Amino acid sequence: MKYFLIATGLLAAIAITCPMLVAVGYLFLIIPGLVLTCAPTVFVYSLATAAIRRVLPIESPWAATTLSLAIALSIGWLVMQPPRMKWLAQFNSQATPDIELGNPLKLDGHVRIELPHRNSDPQCDYLCLALLDCPNVDSVTVVTSSASQQRLATYKLVSAAENTPLGLVPVQPGEIIRKDPGLARKYSGRQFRSATMAVEADWAMRLAGDERLKEVDPKFAKPTDWTIRLEERRHYPTSSLRRVSIVDSEGVTRFRKTFYEQTVPSRFFYFGYRIHPGAGTISGASFHIGRQNLTFGDIEFRPESTLLSTLDRPQVRCDQDAIVELREAVAEALDDPNATDMQLSLANRYLDLFHFDTTETDDRLISRIVVDDRISQLDEVIANVYSTKKTPLRMRDAFAERIAMNHSSPKLRQWLAECLAGMPRGTFADPSATHWLIWKTPELYRDAPAFIESLADVESAEAVAVLAVILDDSVDIEETRQRREVMRAVCQAYTRFGPRASSAIDRIRELFLRRPSPIMSLSKEADMWRVALARMGVPLADLPMFSNQTGPTAERILRRVADQLKKQNHETKK
Repeated sequence: MKYFLIATGLLAAIAITCPMLVAVGYLFLIIPGLVLTCAPTVFVYSLATAAIRRVLPIESPWAATTLSLAIALSIGWLVMQPPRMKWLAQFNSQATPDIELGNPLKLDGHVRIELPHRNSDPQCDYLCLALLDCPNVDSVTVVTSSASQQRLATYKLVSAAENTPLGLVPVQPGEIIRKDPGLARKYSGRQFRSATMAVEADWAMRLAGDERLKEVDPKFAKPTDWTIRLEERRHYPTSSLRRVSIVDSEGVTRFRKTFYEQTVPSRFFYFGYRIHPGAGTISGASFHIGRQNLTFGDIEFRPESTLLSTLDRPQVRCDQDAIVELREAVAEALDDPNATDMQLSLANRYLDLFHFDTTETDDRLISRIVVDDRISQLDEVIANVYSTKKTPLRMRDAFAERIAMNHSSPKLRQWLAECLAGMPRGTFADPSATHWLIWKTPELYRDAPAFIESLADVESAEAVAVLAVILDDSVDIEETRQRREVMRAVCQAYTRFGPRASSAIDRIRELFLRRPSPIMSLSKEADMWRVALARMGVPLADLPMFSNQTGPTAERILRRVADQLKKQNHETKK
């Protein structure tokens, strides 16, 4: 017995202190892993058996050992019962019976939807719209929670005459295609995107026509006629709760469905082993007191989808004609010099439909939207229309026009400039007056630094002179981050100009060696300027170095510069 205790004790110590060795053991024919997994439990029960055996007044070794083991197992069962009973009681309190409906439930009056798992501000999304769209629903109050504090907002669909010209914009109304089980089955695969866009286009037309979405005082929605509560709580790895319940004004629960998973202590004491997966591999492992998984309800249950299936509500319009109607309405608003703000706001809703999936027809209309000075606040809606690396050439002039507009924000100008810079080289070889305006106006190119590099597309000497002016002007930019972005673009432009910009070599060398240098802050940026000077015609041996960069350090820097030059030459040939 003594040797068995020593052996199991050593194995248990190895397993507890190095749990990852257990996972490695499973890779070697499984047996070593199983042995290490069981070792801590076997050691505990063996130690308890040995201790009990010493006090039992039984002379027969086999009888004493058998009885001691039985007592040890009984103690292992006994010590687990109090915590097990406690957690079982908690499980039973949450595993409330489901209440089903024979027919879809008709809602009316003021509806309150509680979303305690959301910690953001309330918003009118697809779920809120689905409730508001029910014929007899007057308002929907959305309640979220954050740090035990409730936040609520009440929304109402009203006629256009009762609202201001511009109403609220719902958040992702097309998401209902994903959440509604019937629609998800009907519009799967490639049809999903087109159906989502159709729903969003339909709501855009509705809210620009005879209806408006409006936020009202929550007091307006009292008393509440229906309370819907959607719960999604997960405390990995101990519990998971998903529930939807609908309660009427009298406090009677009319519908309830639950999925609850709870980890409770096991019947007998033992050490369990768990591997922690992460990023496609094993991130860790650990031992824990043995536990049992209990579940109630259907594991495939989803509260929002179930709610949408339970309610008696109008069918969602997924007709592609809605997209055509929206496109035509936007085109008419752009053609009309007297278009109202509401009509022009459809342009933003149109842009909001896309997610890097426009067609040539869409591009033509989008370019008209971008150049129309009456349409503002494009920052958020246009960012998902095009990728900065794959912007259609059709936007070459339209994006420049938008950069030059006075009401364009710095954020929008920066994004537009990145899109222009991502176009193929040579795109701006014949620049328009607006392109020159951006390059010659500090207020514009400072907000759109990426576009400075495109000066290198221009063959004329004027482009080199303009870049020299930008360099001198940007030296005095006080905001460090903005100055670094502009200087990086200027450096890339000089790199592309090459020998054509040799007249700026002395000026760049002087700014390079100035301490502190206004054109760079990091060693990587210094290498970029050395590459630019080399491309402009400076021999490698004559590239500027600092006083502490001599001998092997200077040789290492020159090798890096030479490698970058080879790489750039190779890319240029491609």
